[in-house]
Amino acid sequence: MDIIFQSIGTIHTPYIAINTPHQPIADAPGDFWITLNPDYASALRTLDTFNYIYVLYHLDQVTPPLELLTSSPWAPDTEIGLFASRSPQRPNPIGLSIVRVKEIKGNEITISGIDTYNGTPLLDIKPYMHFLDSKEDANNGWFDTLPDKEHTMAHALGLTHEHEHEHEHEHPHQHVNDHDHPHRHSPAHSHEHSHEITHRQSHDHKHPGHLHEHND
Repeated sequence: MDIIFQSIGTIHTPYIAINTPHQPIADAPGDFWITLNPDYASALRTLDTFNYIYVLYHLDQVTPPLELLTSSPWAPDTEIGLFASRSPQRPNPIGLSIVRVKEIKGNEITISGIDTYNGTPLLDIKPYMHFLDSKEDANNGWFDTLPDKEHTMAHALGLTHEHEHEHEHEHPHQHVNDHDHPHRHSPAHSHEHSHEITHRQSHDHKHPGHLHEHND
């Protein structure tokens, strides 16, 4: 069966190519916003009553091959099934991110950091509802079995943390403001660090990267 989707808008970010993070980073530097096709603008009514939204989008820059067994950049030596991963390499290249709604004006939604390329086609928006979507007994699956889970989690979330050599460092996730992208009004934001992009740490150790997903 053929299924045809039409883009309903565009996601704007400071990310190009390999600098896109694996996961959304709420306080990532740069401008993040969604432009909805004008025909759908009225569908945004009352969306500003929610703090968070689901953003579904087409991973239009993800290319084959499709591997049914894969690994995560957080655990490159752990083989997992594709559907047990958040890899962007999927049978249907659909991405999903949860982001904070900062402002809605007309057909534009200013959002927190999202893990997509600039110009990514928007497929849908849904409200994140706490009483429906927050599961108290949720776990982290295979991630919970990693020997260095807490440290790996800090990397995944882009948090400042300490290594065993007692050297506290940040993961600045490489600023991405050295390329042209549409400028727009945006709320004030910190330029301290952005998500994953290429992990460039102060002591220069690197982590494996791959094409973004929301999803990795």
